This record gives sequence, C-alpha cells and structure tokens, in this order.
Amino acid sequence: MKAKTYHEWFIRHQEELDAALAAAGEGPGAALSAEVVRYSHLRNYILSGEGKPEILVACDDDGELSGCALRLIRDYFAEHPDVNMVYGDEDQISEDVHVSPWFKADWSPDTFLSTFYFGNIFALRTTALALINPGKRTAQEFESESRILEDAVEEQEARRTEPDTALRSWIYGKLCLKIAQADGGYSKRRADRMDRMPVGHIPEILFHATQKPENWDADLIRDSLTGRYSRESATTRLISIVIPSKDNPEVLERCVRSLMEYSSVPYELIVVDNGSSDGNRARVQALIDEINAGDLSATYIYKKMPFNMARMNNMGAAVANGEMLLFLHDDVVIQKSGWLSHLSEKAKLPYVGAVGMKLLYPSSNVIQHAGIMSVTDGPVYKLQYRRNDETWYYGFNKGVRNVLALSGACIMVRRDVFGEVGGFDEEHFPDCYTNVDFCYRVFEKGYYNVCRNNMYLFYYDPVSKENLETLELREKNRPVELEALRTLHPMLDGRDPFYHKYLIQDGSEPRFLPGLELP
Repeated sequence: MKAKTYHEWFIRHQEELDAALAAAGEGPGAALSAEVVRYSHLRNYILSGEGKPEILVACDDDGELSGCALRLIRDYFAEHPDVNMVYGDEDQISEDVHVSPWFKADWSPDTFLSTFYFGNIFALRTTALALINPGKRTAQEFESESRILEDAVEEQEARRTEPDTALRSWIYGKLCLKIAQADGGYSKRRADRMDRMPVGHIPEILFHATQKPENWDADLIRDSLTGRYSRESATTRLISIVIPSKDNPEVLERCVRSLMEYSSVPYELIVVDNGSSDGNRARVQALIDEINAGDLSATYIYKKMPFNMARMNNMGAAVANGEMLLFLHDDVVIQKSGWLSHLSEKAKLPYVGAVGMKLLYPSSNVIQHAGIMSVTDGPVYKLQYRRNDETWYYGFNKGVRNVLALSGACIMVRRDVFGEVGGFDEEHFPDCYTNVDFCYRVFEKGYYNVCRNNMYLFYYDPVSKENLETLELREKNRPVELEALRTLHPMLDGRDPFYHKYLIQDGSEPRFLPGLELP
C-alpha cells in the first residue's frame, strides 16, 4: 500500500515509529544527558568553557526537532559507543504540511567534501570536542575577544535569515570535518566493522525546517579539501588506460584522439581486442604504431575469444605499468581537459577505491550515468535520461559523490586496490555486471567509491553490427549474472548505504523520489 503524498506517508510512518518506541519502553540512551543548541549560538556555546552535557544536539535556528529526535539520538549513541557524531534526515513543514523530504546517504566522505549534507541537524558527544579544542581552552584563549563580542551582539539581536559565512565555515570545516577526520571518516573502514560507518546516520526525519533544506557549498572549507587537483602530484603517477575494443576502429580512434588532445599527465594506452576482422585489426595496429612513433606508449593485445569484458580488462591490467589503472570504453569521448588528473587525484587517496565520472549522451545535456544504486529490482542508473542543466535531489548531479557502483565505461582504481580485490570476475560476470561486482568488492574491502559528477565525458551507444549482436547476447545472460550478483553480495542486494531505504525502489524510476510505502 502506498501513500498518495509525502505528508500522508510521514504522518502514518511517524505514528508507527512512536508506537514502536513506546512499546519498547525506556531506551538504552535514557540516562544520557543532552542539550539542544541552535546553529547561531553553537560556536559560542562550545567555546564558552562551561560544563557540557554528554550529548550536544545542533540544529538550525528556523525549524523544530521531530518529537522522537532526542530519543533516537540518545539511543543511537548508547548503542554505538565508538561513534562520536551522528546526523539525521529532515524535511520542510509549510502550513502544517510536510514536504521536501531529504533522505540522506550514510556517511559519505567525498560527498561531505563537496557539500555539507548534514544540513540542519547533527549531534555529537561532547567528549569529542577535545578533538577541536585540545586542553579545553576557553573562547577568549581560542579566538580574539573582539570576535567573541561580535558574535554575542549578533545573538542578542535575535535576527537571523541564514548563518553567516564565517559561522557556516566554522561549523562545517572546524567542527564537523575535524571530528570526522579524527574518527576515521577519511580512512579505509576497519575489517571488523565493514557494515558500520565511522560517522553515524539515523535514517529517520529528525528535523522539520521552515524552508526547503539546502546544502552548504564546499567553498566554505576550500582550504581543508583533500583530493584536489595538483599538477605537480598528477605528473608523478603513470596512468595505464585499458580500452577493450572489437571491430570498432572509427569509434576507437575517435576515443583515442580525444584522449590525446585533452590529457596532459603521463599515461600509457593499452587496447585489448577479442577478435576484430583482419581489415579492422590492421587499422587499429596502424593507430597504435602512430602513437608509438610519437612521445606516448601504446600496446595492442589481440586474441580471438568470446566476448568477456572482465577478461579483457584483466588482460590489459596484466601488462600495465602504471600506478593507476583506468578502464575506459571505446565509445567514450573526452571534450574537456583536466579529466584524467581529477580522476587520479581522488583515486590516489588511501580511503578511496574506484573512481568514475558523470557521463552525458553525445552533444547533449542528458545524463547517461551519475552513479549506480542498488534497489530491490537490482542495480540501476539513477538520473539516467534526466537533463544535466537541472539540479536533481539536493545537487546530486553537480558535486562529487560517494556511490556504491560505477559505469564500466570509466573506472579508475589504484593498482594495489585492483590486486587486493583480485581484479574483475571473469567466471561470474563476463557480460553485464562486470563493473558492479568489481565496485561491490572494492566497497566490501572497506574503500569508498567515488563518482565525479562535477565533471563529465560523452558516452556514445555502440553502433556497429558486431556490437549490436554482442549486446543481444549480453542481454540474454543478464538474469543469470543478476542472480550471481545477489548470491555473491547478499548484504548489498537491495541495500545501498548511499541510497536511502525510504527512497523509491522501482528500478524504472530514475529520479530520487520518496517511496511512500506504508506498513
């Protein structure tokens, strides 16, 4: 049964949640002391040097906590003693009607560097404040007295539209980011807690804003970003680009020419061909010879065999010399410089696994890929066929995002991570879910996969007769591979830490919409 509107869903869902909490009796966090502090007062409160409760709940000035928020927050901290910071979901209440739900992903370190998706509600253990204020210095010791007095005047004016830039920057970069870093939010997840995130997320509406919730832009913590482009750093790492291709010499050459035009960091090219005709093989060889006659290095691997994307990728990786491996489809075209450097600048980070990029259909503003999510129907491309000049679901198509899986058309990964997961699975996923299985295994090893939706490549559909025949064969094998995917990754079957359980699970719907399912 489905609700007709989000408001109807929320009221029914909240009634069920309240009843469940009442039936459970006193929660495990009932003994924890807690205090709610509004954003405008947060910095002064933390730096005041006064005694603090065990839990500090921070929220926006305009709006109110949900009735169950404090109970859920206390209980979460009691049940997760190793977590120091937690955030929740939110919506807008307008004329007593609940609208604009913001169902958030679980902890997403790279998304956090792109935008403050904690939004209007987060909480922390006050013991964690020592991470940003060592020695429990008072406000006057920590900041200038004149600045503290200015803040006090602002509070007394009791006049607020949005927190000013300085306050936002402090909350975002000096408080939340520092605690997240100290708690392992920017490290590979521990082997004994693969299903747990270092920063907590309560997947329930904890706050009702008076205006539609909005992200805070990452410019507020620009000096604190990690994984940003560095020309000096990029020029020290060789990137091995593996391109599987068969009987597509024109398409392959278009891809390679665009790559050569818009790539300025060191790379080598490896083309893997599973059996082009003699004429097409000669054309590819001529392209490879031309590249080798210049300043670049190119390798051509030719072996007649049935189509197996996983095997072709592994064959290319086996002869690669680079620290970074980039698996690229031959029907991708680059039209902007810097793309390769930005991929590698994320992939180099120790906590990052696979890195991909937003793909647009050729000569258009239409999205082909902005990240793959796992829903009840299986892996789906969210935002496919949506216009990229629009902003979708709190800027999902505009920033850098952590996602569970990426399109196989563009995946970069460090060589050591590739070896750690054993490369691509040739036996179970030769056709359809090669990339998804690979990304799942990378995530299960404790890494975070990243999609750079702040940049894009153009993706062309295969056009040759031979490729169309291959696609038909691949589609016949899709149900078998989907079943294998579910069997080998049961914890990720219909469950995605970066796609909320209350969002729609219908694989045919590319938008981020509330599921509205009622018990």
